[in-house]
Amino acid sequence: MTDRRRTTATAPIVAAEVFQVEAALVVPYKLTEGILTHTDAVMLKLTDADGVEGWGEANPSSTFDGDTIGDVSKVLENSFLPAVLAESNPQPGSIDALLDSMVPKQLCAKGAVSMALLDILGKRLNVPAATLIGGAVRESLPVLWPLSNGTVEEDIEVIEGRLAQGFTSFMLKMGTSPIADEIRRVFALEARYGNRIKLIPDANQGWSREQAREFLAGIAKSNVMFVEQPLAKDDIAGMAMLAGETALALSADESVIGLAEAGRLASLNAARVFSIKSSKNGGPLRAQRIAAVAEAFDINCYMNSQIEFGISQAASLQHAVTVVNLVDMGHAFMSTLRLSEDPTNFSSFVRDGVVHLPSDPGLGIKVDETHVRRLSTASFRIGERR
Repeated sequence: MTDRRRTTATAPIVAAEVFQVEAALVVPYKLTEGILTHTDAVMLKLTDADGVEGWGEANPSSTFDGDTIGDVSKVLENSFLPAVLAESNPQPGSIDALLDSMVPKQLCAKGAVSMALLDILGKRLNVPAATLIGGAVRESLPVLWPLSNGTVEEDIEVIEGRLAQGFTSFMLKMGTSPIADEIRRVFALEARYGNRIKLIPDANQGWSREQAREFLAGIAKSNVMFVEQPLAKDDIAGMAMLAGETALALSADESVIGLAEAGRLASLNAARVFSIKSSKNGGPLRAQRIAAVAEAFDINCYMNSQIEFGISQAASLQHAVTVVNLVDMGHAFMSTLRLSEDPTNFSSFVRDGVVHLPSDPGLGIKVDETHVRRLSTASFRIGERR
């Protein structure tokens, strides 16, 4: 290790390695778009001239951006990583701006780069990434557990087990059953558990305006925290219409891609909650700007996930602890607990239904590179071999 690490904030990135990885879910997950049995991602390792390593992760989804892990790998290899390696002073913020000037979208790929650079910078300065983003205002958060599209009986089986482990917030996936059944599902769970749990129905864009109206009217007297993304992501006018007709809070998830979409949703009063996902939104710095828009419009933020590995979960947590306008409920930091394997130690920070901020610098997690390589279905390297 040279003296550069102690005297300068950054050093040039000299090597990048990209891995396409895949892991099975412990329990299949029923969603509007089908049953998920596994998840895949792109993991990125950057190494600077002093040998400091940083990790990033991309979690593309056709539901949000239409990208695949192949698309992410291609733009990293052909555009983003050569540009990063050519920079003499790769500050995360300036690299975010550079990549935005090159390609207008590809937020998941940009997010992986941003995470890795924040990880490196935090390690060089010996501070958590949260310090670089604005400073932590909390050290822990309650964690939510998701419930598949299903029946009340199936919900109860999961809730009973997770309540015993400390989880008290639950997201009810919906969008495929008759609206009357979903209304009964909400009230059956509220009748059984009362204020012992918090519920969030999530239709994942699965309803028409008429169906959403029927559901919102049917649960008007319920105590749900909010209703997430009832309409197609592009139907912001419909979301604004629904928001004006119900006293229940609506959350925008698939609709909140970038800053422009966040601004439109906020200006039209189309949502009272923004669902933030670090990879979907292009990394912690871009996600932070969306949270700032939300704060300006008195909108709360819910920290969500895309069935991620521990790198994205850690990046999201480093951002989450800096956000002052979080909704008062559990947040989605359970992804690694749902996977058959994860090459990080993120799961160790989730205890008794609460996630705790790691104390190590950067993203705060340890990544087992041997494990990453074992999960890898494809990989490539750019730059010098160290």
